[in-house]
Amino acid sequence: MSGHGNARALGVGLIGTGFMGKCHALAWNSVRAVFGDVPPVRLVHLGEANAELASQRAAEFGFAKASGDWRAVINDPDVDVVSITTPNQFHPEMALAALQAGKHVWCEKPMAPAFDDAKAMTAAAKQSGKVAALGYN
Repeated sequence: MSGHGNARALGVGLIGTGFMGKCHALAWNSVRAVFGDVPPVRLVHLGEANAELASQRAAEFGFAKASGDWRAVINDPDVDVVSITTPNQFHPEMALAALQAGKHVWCEKPMAPAFDDAKAMTAAAKQSGKVAALGYN
C-alpha cells in the first residue's frame, strides 16, 4: 500500500522548452511509474520567451498554465518545484529567484557560466532548506 495515496500533488513549473525542457517534462510525467511510492505530479505552469510559444508548448507538454514571463512561474503558489532548462546564462538569476520564493529547484547543467554565480546558488540553496538538484543527463 502506498504511503502517498492521499498526498498533495507536487506542482511543477518549467522554464524553457528546448530539448532539455521536453526531457524534463517527460521525466516529471514518469516519476511515479519509475519510483512508485511518491506523491502525484501536476504539470502546473510553463514559462517561455513569449506568451505564444509558452501556450503552444504548454499544450504540447500538458501544462495547465503558460506565461511569457518566467517570474510568473516562480511566483505561482501552485508551483512547488521549478525545472530550469533555459540557456546557461539565465540559470543563476532564475535559480536564485526560485529558491528565494521558497521553491525546490531542478536546474539543468551547467549550473552557471561563472564560478561566483555557482557559489551564490549553492549558498542560496543551503539557506532555503529546499531541495536543489543539478541535472546531469
